[in-house]
Amino acid sequence: MTKVNYSEDNQDVTTVLYILIQKKKEIDYQTFYSYWKNVHGPVSARLPGQYQYWQYHLTYNSDDIWPGIDGIEYAISEEEQLDGIAELTFTSDENFQAWVNTIAILDSDQQNFVNKAVMYRTNLGNSKTYVNSIENSSAIGKLDVIKFHVMLKKANAITVDEFRKYMVDIFAESFVKSDLIIKFRLHLLEEHDNSLPPAPGVSNYEPLEKQYQAAFEIAFKNSIDMATFFNSEAYTSVVKDYRNYIKQFVTFGEQGTYTFIDDGKLTLAGQRTSTVAELITSLGATNQTEDKILNLMLGKDKSTVVV
Repeated sequence: MTKVNYSEDNQDVTTVLYILIQKKKEIDYQTFYSYWKNVHGPVSARLPGQYQYWQYHLTYNSDDIWPGIDGIEYAISEEEQLDGIAELTFTSDENFQAWVNTIAILDSDQQNFVNKAVMYRTNLGNSKTYVNSIENSSAIGKLDVIKFHVMLKKANAITVDEFRKYMVDIFAESFVKSDLIIKFRLHLLEEHDNSLPPAPGVSNYEPLEKQYQAAFEIAFKNSIDMATFFNSEAYTSVVKDYRNYIKQFVTFGEQGTYTFIDDGKLTLAGQRTSTVAELITSLGATNQTEDKILNLMLGKDKSTVVV
């Protein structure tokens, strides 16, 4: 894989929503993930204003991935586990507001499969892809890489501004020097707004002490590259400062990426559901992507959601 820097591609994005999701306890995982990607996802993708929309389907917290550092918390309780992350991006305040004005339909659907959804926002320039050489830009399903989503809490003794400066100037800059990392995307999260009206039957409340201040997405080509990275200068050079800036380092493995909107347009998953999109892709059924089929299934000019 050739390493590509996509940092300039983030300049058009003004707002990112990073939504942490827990499934309803009474439904099984297969039902949860199937409903989220095949029922809720295509509905959500049709709301106006979105530039990108991804679902990340997760495995439970992996507290043994990173070499342990004394004073850093890696494990979390059962109540804090995540089942998925939804990421949405917007290229203007007007587009974001257009989406906000229509989300009641999503709130009414969440009660069917979600127990808790905590929505973080990042402002202009605070979500950035430093490197990405994963070839499938509109992924549907499991990627042929090792990929994690990591949630961070800052150390109590420092300010949010000090934490952010460390994450950008030292942590991220050191990590992306390594050719072993094939994707690194960093989010500097705003405080979750607990005053937002809850969806019916879904908790949106997160106490301040349980909130995260940053998150990053990181990928390696294989397990050997990941192990080699942990012994590299790019990693060991920042370890000595961890405890001064980071209190908690929570890692979730990724079992699938589902892209519903890319570049302001519905992907095949957004058009036809993820399961159908995976079938079409695996069989190479290119006729199913032709305009005459899409117009028949969706109606003319419904392949775009840009406002």
